[in-house]
Amino acid sequence: MKCYYFLTFSVSHFCFSVSVVSSSDRLSALSVRMGLTVLSVLSLFLLNITLCCGDAQDAELSLKPNVSHLFAGESVTFICDMREGNATDWLYKFNWNDQEMIHFSKSSSYSLYLTAELSGNYQCIGRRNGSTTFTKQSNNLTLSISALGPTATITADKTTIPVGGSVTLTCSVQGSAGWTYDWFRQIPDSHEVANNTNTSKLQNFIRVSDEGIYQCRGRRGNPGFFTNLSKVYHIQKTLSNRAFVTLQQNWTQIFSGEMITIKCEIQGGENTEWQYEWRTTSSKTPPTHSEYNISRASFSYNGQYWCKGRRDVFFSTAWSDAFTLKVSNKPRPTITADRRTIPAGGNATLSCSVGSYNEWKYFWFRRASVFTEIQVIRNKEPDQMITVTQGGIYYCKGGRGNPVFFTEDSDPITIEKRVSNKAVVSLEPSWPLIFSGEKITVRCQISLGGSTEWEYEWSKPDSSTVLENNAYLNLNASVISSGSYRCMGKNKQELFSVTEWSDVITLTVSGNRPKSSISADSRVFPEGDTVTLTCSVTPSTPGWSYYWYRGKKTSEPLTMAEVVLHSDGQIGVSQEGDYWCRGGRGNPVYYTDYSDVISIKQTVRNRPAVTLHPNWPEVYSGETITLKCEIPGEDTEWDYEWATSSSHQPPNQNEYKINSVSTSHHGHYWCKGRMRSAQQNSTMWSASFQLKIVYDKPRPVLTVSPSWLSPGASVTLKCEVEHPSAGWSFYWYKAVRWESGMNHPYDYDSYDFGHFDDDRDWIHYNRINHVYKYELLPGSISGTAQDSYIIHGQTHTAGYVCRAGRGDPEYHTDHSQPKFVWSADLNSAASLTVSPNSVQHFIFDSVTLNCSGNSSQWRVMIFTQHGYLRKLLECGNWGIMTESTCNIYLLRYYWYQDPVYWCESESGQFSNGINITAHYTGVILVSPVHPVNEGDSVALGCKLRTGNLNSTVAFYKNGKLIQNDDREKLNIPAVSKFDEGFYKCEYSGHESPESWMSVKASRSSLSVSLIMGLVSGISLILLLFLLLCCWHKKPKGTLCIRLVKHSFLVFSEQTLCNTFIVT
Repeated sequence: MKCYYFLTFSVSHFCFSVSVVSSSDRLSALSVRMGLTVLSVLSLFLLNITLCCGDAQDAELSLKPNVSHLFAGESVTFICDMREGNATDWLYKFNWNDQEMIHFSKSSSYSLYLTAELSGNYQCIGRRNGSTTFTKQSNNLTLSISALGPTATITADKTTIPVGGSVTLTCSVQGSAGWTYDWFRQIPDSHEVANNTNTSKLQNFIRVSDEGIYQCRGRRGNPGFFTNLSKVYHIQKTLSNRAFVTLQQNWTQIFSGEMITIKCEIQGGENTEWQYEWRTTSSKTPPTHSEYNISRASFSYNGQYWCKGRRDVFFSTAWSDAFTLKVSNKPRPTITADRRTIPAGGNATLSCSVGSYNEWKYFWFRRASVFTEIQVIRNKEPDQMITVTQGGIYYCKGGRGNPVFFTEDSDPITIEKRVSNKAVVSLEPSWPLIFSGEKITVRCQISLGGSTEWEYEWSKPDSSTVLENNAYLNLNASVISSGSYRCMGKNKQELFSVTEWSDVITLTVSGNRPKSSISADSRVFPEGDTVTLTCSVTPSTPGWSYYWYRGKKTSEPLTMAEVVLHSDGQIGVSQEGDYWCRGGRGNPVYYTDYSDVISIKQTVRNRPAVTLHPNWPEVYSGETITLKCEIPGEDTEWDYEWATSSSHQPPNQNEYKINSVSTSHHGHYWCKGRMRSAQQNSTMWSASFQLKIVYDKPRPVLTVSPSWLSPGASVTLKCEVEHPSAGWSFYWYKAVRWESGMNHPYDYDSYDFGHFDDDRDWIHYNRINHVYKYELLPGSISGTAQDSYIIHGQTHTAGYVCRAGRGDPEYHTDHSQPKFVWSADLNSAASLTVSPNSVQHFIFDSVTLNCSGNSSQWRVMIFTQHGYLRKLLECGNWGIMTESTCNIYLLRYYWYQDPVYWCESESGQFSNGINITAHYTGVILVSPVHPVNEGDSVALGCKLRTGNLNSTVAFYKNGKLIQNDDREKLNIPAVSKFDEGFYKCEYSGHESPESWMSVKASRSSLSVSLIMGLVSGISLILLLFLLLCCWHKKPKGTLCIRLVKHSFLVFSEQTLCNTFIVT
């Protein structure tokens, strides 16, 4: 009967839940939860077991020692526990294989000395004292008893104790447990075995740091049972000496077949007699001594090698680091040359190399040819380079070691020696272009060859090199023959004595048969004249002779009696007909294809000409012209034919009138005439006449002189147009403001639509018409033939324009850009003043311009230019206009040259013009803007951009110093014309720009000047009269002039006599 117990603990409530399930009657689980002490819970647990199981086997048989595997000779003790009451409450019986061994007794244990036959099942039975029926049986205990005694096994984590280290030994008895261990060590050089421990070790391992022979055994039980001793284990100790594997030859690479020696060297063990041990990954077994001599290395020796030294059985060095031996195939050296060809009188340097190793010596060999014996020219050369002066076949090999190990022979290298003879290759015939099918010879000539017999080596276009006995190649030319040819000569007696390669000659072969072209200087020729025919070959090449034909193509070539031979390729013929030609050259003759046929016709002698009317050098789009076909011979009536390259076909008339010519008429024109009475007779075509049409309208350039007026001076206008002699008439205009112009402010600058004329001026000719209208000046209604126009008595600022016209109907150019004549005089009708009253200002200054005169509305204008860009602006675009006053900020016009300002009234009146300049300098000159009246006082000043004047100021006139002191101004109390000029000032090393001061003569001064002029004239007349008198009255050779007093001019009364010889 079996019972299953399920025990659950609940720690938090100190409760236990026990469930007992019987397999026989499948009792329901009994759950007991009690909040009692632990003792109460255990009592109930035992009670439940009793209730559930009744007479179940609850006695326990145990074994001491408690091991599963036992050996014969061991003693064991069986212990029987009834697990109920006291041990003395029971009587005990022990069974072996269900046979009674011990009858009921009071002893609960039984000791047995084991033999192999005692293996089997053991059980104990208990009977309560005083009862004959109530018994309890224990569990069965099975014993397996080996007849053979066990043997201990000893192992170690390593067999050698490293320097300063230890080795761990482990003892074990396979298949059983419960042992303690005894350890034994045999000291080196002794046969005694000492117990290595005073007591048995519970652990199965020990750590040792001494060399020796170690054994162990196991023991267990009481009395003790011992295993057999383990096998001996040798523990060696590593010495501090270090072993190295080295290669005696100290080569970086070993080759198959070499003799080498691998050595085991021990550091610090020179006086010790060592035994050597080797190990290797190769397939060879090394010896047991210090050197491993390999008489012939092979791939089977490849691998890693280690060695160590042993002083005795217990002491040795550590294994050396691995030495890797790698055997390679026998090497082949590389031979190179700095040149393959030795120039005349020179040499070549050969180099032999076996990798990058320095231990080789080199052996050099030469053969004069492939048929001669090998010559040793160098032996055991440590230097891998040699210098040679002879041609031949050279090779080398390397050697090292003793006996010498040789490499393979190097590949041969051929060295040629150049001779001074020169090879020249040429073509016969030497035409630059050959055609497929022609015969050509390529020839090689060797200069100064003398009686030397040569072989010739040819380099051909297909990259092949051919050795020939002949000095020439005969070619039947084809496209594949094209390319470069060169040759060289080889001395037959000394094959490596050769010339230089000749220069390359290029043979160009065309696969297309050339075709001849025929041309004539004229297809039509007058009676009695000849026509020159020219035959040429395309592509053009030399060497051709030409064959001429007339009539049918089956005809024979023309003879020299039928033509006039001008030159090779040109003949003259005087007969009508169809002509063609072809070329031929070479021997045998190679012919081109025939040319096309050209027809030659005879004509009458008259030769027409195309002429232009009017015959102007340039024709502009829109003009009216006429092209005429003019034929000499007035008595002949002609029909006309025209040809042209333009897009307009002229009519078959002698005149072609074009009313409004355009660029579509541009091109070449030809004409010819055909007799009306004999249509088969026609003239030749005229020479080409090229009609060129200029699309853009021409624009004349107007110049005015002077640009600044002097009182009463004349102004000359000049209108320049390209080709002025081409029939132009000139029209002259004055610019007058439109009455509505006051409402249209304008600004002509680079953003306006405009036009660049030839002098690179920017001009605006659309918007200017919104401001000014042009009125013809007197006398120019019908135009003037002259390109100049003089205006007398101009006193005020004014603008002028011109244009030109020609033809019928008349064609006009564009108007020129307006040009202004400036007057500096103030007048009552219109005047301009400036504040501050100075020509020069600083760029950050503001200036006020004020208009005055006979008007209520004013506009302040400015005309500026910068390079070729010109601007015409009004104050509203660059300043602030308030009634008649304009305020401007000069920085905006700093870059412009000499701006001119003036006023315009609503009625079109122009004020005086003034110059105002803006400067970035530190000092400027203060000078009046308007001309100064003669006799007035003037003060010129010097002004700083920042600060005040506190030292010497210098003033200059026309570059000459006129005042240099601490006065800040140059005062002129009464100016005269003498004071007019350019002025500037200087302060502290800084100069102002120059400004012109103009002086205007007063009316009284003008009167005095007129009277002085009149008196001078009268005086001159009187002097001439006196001179004539003296001439008649004095002897020859003396001329006397008497000076007299005049009412206006006073001279001293004396006679000046100039003596000269009259012949």
